Amino acid sequence: MSENKINKNGNEETIQFPDLIELWKKIYFKSEEAYTNMGKEFVSSTAFVTMLGQIRDQYLSQHKISTQSFEKYLDINPIASKKDIARIAELIIALEDKQDKFDLQFTDNLDSIADSLLRLVNLQQSAQNEAKLLKQDIKILHEKLDIVNLVLQNISSVKAKEPANKKKPKDENKDERRDALD
Repeated sequence: MSENKINKNGNEETIQFPDLIELWKKIYFKSEEAYTNMGKEFVSSTAFVTMLGQIRDQYLSQHKISTQSFEKYLDINPIASKKDIARIAELIIALEDKQDKFDLQFTDNLDSIADSLLRLVNLQQSAQNEAKLLKQDIKILHEKLDIVNLVLQNISSVKAKEPANKKKPKDENKDERRDALD
């Protein structure tokens, strides 16, 4: 950019203004290049590696100190740690397993008890049926014994009424007894 001015002598003078944008670009790119070269040299130096090692060591020592202080704090204050919670979780899982086994055994025992009761009911029903049949058989035997007793009483009363001299033939007595039993 230039500007023409007339000076006191009457001569025309041109004043040149520098282009600020171009000047800024040159300064920017030169400084960027200088900083880049300086950064590359620093990173490739042993001083940088030593500095990184010191930073790492400081971080690890701070981490160790904070972990130790936190563990001391947890020892003093009764707050559950991850280890405590994990141990309790393991105990709960073991307890749930035992409960599941107990439930399974309980169910199996109930099933076997139910099966035993069903067999017992079936045996009881068959015993009741046999007892009814025995009662009927005993009743029939009682009726037959009553009939035999009546026949014997009839025979003894007939004998008592008959004269003692008169005897019936033996075959007739057998026929009477057979008739009375039937």
